[in-house]
Parts: sequence; structure tokens; C-alpha cells
Amino acid sequence: MDLIIAEKKGVAEAIAEALGGFEKSAGYFESEGSILTWASGHLLELKEPQEIDEKFKTWKILDLPIKIDETWERRPKFYNVGSGLSKEEKERLENSQKVIDRQLGLIERFLKNKEIKKVIHAGDPDSEGQLLIDELIEYFSCKKPVMRVLINDNNANKVREAFKKMEPNEKYVPLGKAAYARSLADMYLGVNASRFFTLKANMNKGRVVVGRVKTPVLGLIVNRYLEIKNHVKSCYYILEKSVEVVKKSNTQEKEEYIRAIERYEKEFLDESRKKVALENLADEFTRLNERVRLKLNLVPPKEILSDGKVVDKVLLEELDKEINGVQRLIVSKEIVKKEPPLPFNLIELQQYCNKKWSYESDRVMRVTQDLRDKYKAITYNRSDCQYLSLEHFKEAAEVMERVLKNLNIKVENMDYTKVSKCFNDDLVTAHHGIIPTNKVIDLRRLTEEERNIYEIICKYYIVQFLGAMIKEKTSGEIRVVDSLILKGTSSKILDYGYREFLDEIDFENEKEESSSLSSLYGGEYECEIISSKIIEKETIPKKNYTEATLLKDMTSISKYVKDLKLKEALKDKDKGKKGESGGIGTPATRSTVIKDLFRDKYVELKGKEIVPTELGVKIYQYIADEVKTANVTAEWWLIQREIEEGASVSKLVRKVEKDFLDIMSKSYEKLEHGERVKESLGRCPKCQGDITESKKAYNCSCGFIFWKNEAISLKRFQELIKGKTISVKGLKSKIGNSYNAKIKLKVNFDGFEIVEFLKDK
Repeated sequence: MDLIIAEKKGVAEAIAEALGGFEKSAGYFESEGSILTWASGHLLELKEPQEIDEKFKTWKILDLPIKIDETWERRPKFYNVGSGLSKEEKERLENSQKVIDRQLGLIERFLKNKEIKKVIHAGDPDSEGQLLIDELIEYFSCKKPVMRVLINDNNANKVREAFKKMEPNEKYVPLGKAAYARSLADMYLGVNASRFFTLKANMNKGRVVVGRVKTPVLGLIVNRYLEIKNHVKSCYYILEKSVEVVKKSNTQEKEEYIRAIERYEKEFLDESRKKVALENLADEFTRLNERVRLKLNLVPPKEILSDGKVVDKVLLEELDKEINGVQRLIVSKEIVKKEPPLPFNLIELQQYCNKKWSYESDRVMRVTQDLRDKYKAITYNRSDCQYLSLEHFKEAAEVMERVLKNLNIKVENMDYTKVSKCFNDDLVTAHHGIIPTNKVIDLRRLTEEERNIYEIICKYYIVQFLGAMIKEKTSGEIRVVDSLILKGTSSKILDYGYREFLDEIDFENEKEESSSLSSLYGGEYECEIISSKIIEKETIPKKNYTEATLLKDMTSISKYVKDLKLKEALKDKDKGKKGESGGIGTPATRSTVIKDLFRDKYVELKGKEIVPTELGVKIYQYIADEVKTANVTAEWWLIQREIEEGASVSKLVRKVEKDFLDIMSKSYEKLEHGERVKESLGRCPKCQGDITESKKAYNCSCGFIFWKNEAISLKRFQELIKGKTISVKGLKSKIGNSYNAKIKLKVNFDGFEIVEFLKDK
């Protein structure tokens, strides 16, 4: 019998449907020859340092660096459901924990079942997917043969094809090792750097949290904020000329009109839309005035530019004098077709929802998780891909019929023979774009957030079968001499196509600048410059991040990396991933990173803008440069590629260790924020928390207090809290008499009690 282990429940369901013959049980499927179960993301995680050795509960410089390598132990994933969580969050984590415990128990049972002769690894076809199942096989010491099936499309035909192409898992193990090395390196950096900088900074009102992804993202926010704060306004100038065009002869215009019709007829497939466009064109032709007035701007010569702008008004005034009189205007036209936007991936969806409804990215991920798990309304929600397979295209008409019924709408002019650019097998990665499923969905059962997000996912799939938007772009140019050129452009929408179906938020960056230039046909015109104006403008700083714009920059953080080799390494990491260009983090983790920055009080919201707190600015500036930029991810990625090709996991761990030792060797000033983090003196006998020292007592946050006594040294106190009975000389009675005695802590931990009086020797 075979055991198939998928990465997630949705993939397991797709396998069961594609292969057939399976009966469903709690947490698995079973057929005559196979058991099919699934993980639920990573079921295992690396232990925390204090779980390896209790001494690490106390943060001490002398313990650093804590050696985290391939010998570091894993344990079952555990969610700490604390009292500070909302009821909703608590229930969600408790349910997740139940699933993790159940699936881990089932997988252990099946891997150890003697009837199972072969394991089929069906994790996602990427490094994390490889590691996720490999680590379970290793953790439970399974020595059975393992085959690998690569499924990146849940379509039944694609799944069956994948099972026909299975290969030995050994071929892909190095891919998982690269992900494992990265997880060890992340823990090494997070644990050691956070402790080191916390202790060096002498923090009391919190700890310095350092992370490979978290810290550079904080840097994006801090650097943008400081850039805006320190922005110094400066003036720059634009030369604008008013031009009057002499209308061409009727014969010339008619020829241009006929050529325009010929161009448009090629672009319009829908007859009714073509008729409207041509009627508008003819109307415009008959309304042409004898003279047309335009506004054109000077294209400044490079030699007078400073940072791409003209800052010397006098120079511009001199050039202005050279441009006058009768000139020759060249007009050119271009028909531009804009295809519908691609279906969403998680990042694009989070950005959209943040801009339109101010939904937090973490909230969007949870809502889409419910849409997927609870309602089966959408496909895999954590995808980093916006493309679909051709199998999706074959099923589209049937899916669309159900979706339109769910939404209770009619959409005219849908064309199911149109193969949108989103249908491309070559561009589908480990996952595909987020689209609606062929399930009956009662919108009345959905919350407002669920309904909004479901509807926009549906709409972005619907538009794949609508016509393109068609624009006419007109350019006008006057070349006085080679170095003096006046230019103007105008854009006019001839057919809105798919845009009629989507909201304006989708096109807020597509400002249509339409002018009288559009009323001229292509060709040569005689014109006269009739006036000029020098316009003064002020430089404007960038805007603070919103969650949407921060998510966008996280997908392309490479643009802020100055080292060309590392910049290219980051881009290479995302090769083949449309929408990612040297990013940091993953679609599934980016929202958590942002949430953690708020939790740690490093950033805050002002309106919709994310700005750093005073603490966030100070901490980012305090942390060593070597660990606070995206360079770290790039450097690690270069080594991860070597591991994928067979290098040892230890190569990356040694690199991180060497870099951290270099950081520790440097000197750091104390951070002027709060008092020193008080060093723990031991475990509290009452709650096992940290005991710290104040001026008059030893304390714990649980309320435990032991008043200092001249006769009891710190060392003897530490023995007391470990439950030992100690001998002490020179104790004082309430009336001031001195005595010696054996003492121990009281049962209720309220001071000490005398076990035995001792005679003076």
C-alpha cells in the first residue's frame, strides 16, 4: 500500500478526485491501494533556545552566539494561545492547533504502518514544499522508499499527468535542504542578534527584535519617513508654448480620415462598438475649426538639467527667446490596446483591498482562507502567481456560468473563445492565480468583508473574457533645431472594453490627458507660436507608505540595493515569478511581518499611512548595517543555490555565524531609550519567570518578592529559590539580636522560615 502526503487539504482533495476510488475519513482518504493524507503547512518547527537549555531563558552576552546548526531539534508546531488575543483570533488558533495535532498524529501512524511500503511526496513543487514533507519523513525516522510527484495545478488532468511522471525523491532533497538552511539561518540571526542588540542597547521598555525580513522592512518605513521629514523644497521650471495650427485642406483631412477608419476597423471586433467609435470620429471631423490651439512643452537639453529638472530659470528664459515664429508641427497617431488586468495573487489582492476598503493585509489573508476552506469559493489563496493553465481555460465557460449566478448579474459581450494572456502554462509556478471555483455560493451567508473580496476575485476573472480597452494616442512635435524640441501628447479612449465592468480604483494610476491635439489627424502642419509661459513648480517628497504601497515595495526591494551583484541575486531569486522582482518575504509571511512591526511598537498608523515610532527609528539606526538591509537575503540566496546543487546546509550556517561574530566584535554605544534590561538572576519558584534585582529586593513580575538581607548573599539567595536549605550566619531578629540558622523558602514563597537554629562556633 502507498502513502501519499500532500502539503495541504485542497491538493489532497484534488488528488482524490483525479485518481478516483477514494473514501473520505477524518484527516485522510483511503482507496484499495493507497492512503492519502495531508499536512497543514509546516507541522514541525525549530525549538526555541530555552527549550534546548533552560539557561537560555536568561539573556546574557556571555552565552552568545548560541550555536544553532543542523543538530538543532525540531518539535511539533505549537500555537501559544495567550490571554491577550481576541476571541476570534483565539478560536482560529485553537482550531489550527487541533488540525496540526490530528494530521501529525495520522502521518506518524501511517509512516510507521507496516502495510505502507512506499511514500509519495506530494508537497508543493518549491523549496518550502519539498522541506515540509521531507522533514516529517526524517522526524519519524521513516526508511521506506519515497517518490516525488510535482503538482502545480489542481486540475484533474494535470494531476493524473503528474502521477505518471513521478521520480525518486532523492533528486529533490537538496531543494528542501536549501529551505532548511534558510530556516536555521533565520533562527540564528533572529535569536542571536535580537539578544545581542537588546543587551547592548540596555533596553528596558521592550526588546530589540531583529529579523532578516522584518528589519529591512522597518528600514523601508524609517528611510521613507526620514526622507520626507528632511525634504528641502526646491523650485524647478517648465517652458510651455501656445501654438496655433493652420487647418489642412479638406482633401488632406479626408485622406487622413479614411486611413483612421481603416486602422480602427482592424482593432474593433464588436460591430456595435465599432459603429459608435466611427460615428464619433466622423462627428469630430465635421467639427474641426479653421485653427486649433495647442500647448506644447520644451524638452530641455540635457546640459541644462539637474537631477532631470531645470532649476535655472535664466537659462530657460534664454532658450525661450530662440523659439518663436512659424514652425512645422509633426503629428503622429497610435492605436493602443490594453488587455484586462491579470487575476489576483495574494499580494495584488491585499494591495487592492487596502486601497479600496482599508483592509489590513493580515485580515485579507484570513478572509480568503475562510472563503477557501469554509465555503470552497476560491482556489488556493496564498498564491504568488497570477497566471492560469490552459485547463482552466477549458473549464472557464462552466465556471463563469456558476459565478454569474452566484453574483446574480449579467455581463454582455463575454467571449469564451478569447484566450486571455493569463492562460499560460509556462508562467504557472508552484501555484496559479486566485480565481472563483465552480461552487454554489449564497452571498447572504457571507460577511461584508467576505462578500467584497469574493466579488472582486470573481470580477478579475470575468474580465479575462471581455474586450480590451482601445486608446488613440496622439503625439505632436516641433523641432526648432536638434537641441530645441517642443512636444505634446494627448490620449483618448475609443472603447472602454473591460473597464466598463470594473471600478475606477483599478485605473487611478491611468490618468488620461486629453487635449485638442487629438482632433488633428496624423501628418505635417504649419503652425505659429503665439505665446509662452515659464511655469514654476516645487519638488514634492515621496509619500509615507500605506500598507498597499509597502506590500508593493516588498516585492521589489532589490531596487534599493546598491551592490549590483546582490541586486541581480535578488532578482534571480524571483526569476519566472511575475509580479516579483527581487522581493523579500513570501506572500504568506509579508502580512505577518507588518503585523509584528505594529505589535513591537516600531511603527504606527496615522490615517492610512504607516510611520515609524520614535522607538522604531532609534532601534533601526542602532542595529548594525550588516543585518538591516535586503543584502542579507541576497547573500543567503547565493549560498542557497549552491545547497540546491549539493552543497552542505552548514555552508550557510557558517556564513551567518562568521558575520555575527564580526558584528559582536564592534563597539556600540548605549541606546538612549529607557533603562537597562535587568539581567535575570534565576527562575522564580512561584511561576518560573525571570527574577530581577531592585534596590531593596529580588522580584518577579508575578508578585514574588524577597527582601534583601545583609546576611544572605546573592549566591545564597539563588540556592534558596532552587529549593535548597542553606546555613546562614548573622541573621537579625526583630529586636536586633544576631543568630545563625538553617533556612528555606516558605511554602507560600513569602520570605524564609527557620528549619534549625545553629549554635555559634
